[in-house]
Amino acid sequence: MLNKYVIFIILFLISVLIGSNIFLSLVVAPVIFSNFDKITAGSIMQLIFPYYFKINWILGVVIYTIIGVLSFKDKEIVKSLKWFLISVGMVVILNMAQDRAIFPMSKSIQQEYVELVKENQQKKAQILHSKFSKIHGISSVINLTTMLLETFLLYNFLSFLKISRKDTQEGYRG
Repeated sequence: MLNKYVIFIILFLISVLIGSNIFLSLVVAPVIFSNFDKITAGSIMQLIFPYYFKINWILGVVIYTIIGVLSFKDKEIVKSLKWFLISVGMVVILNMAQDRAIFPMSKSIQQEYVELVKENQQKKAQILHSKFSKIHGISSVINLTTMLLETFLLYNFLSFLKISRKDTQEGYRG
């Protein structure tokens, strides 16, 4: 059975992942976009996203590392948490993709779009807006996917704890 402090840390990190995703997606972004024009709101979100994506993939790496360190002592933990670890890896990869590829592309397109709008080049601006919409759609699907994966992480880890606790209790009886 895992140490109660390790359990707390892992549950806390998973909760931060889920909470930040839900808060940014369902509170911060809607509030910003409903109170500012699209260009200003987009600029504000561009300030937030680099931190959000980096924090999320770093938290995933920390969770992965904790389980890795625990596996030196208990080789069975990797087998027991196989799908959990695969999901953590996917959360890390998806957030890195957002941080390193998708966000920089969308930021660049949005900056070009703003310049074209200022220069009153509506047709070129519309083409860039269409490109941005496609990238934003991809980003939104990835964000929803990570939200589902993070929820699965919590469920899977709690299930693992329940099974581990049950096995430990049966061991005391036997």
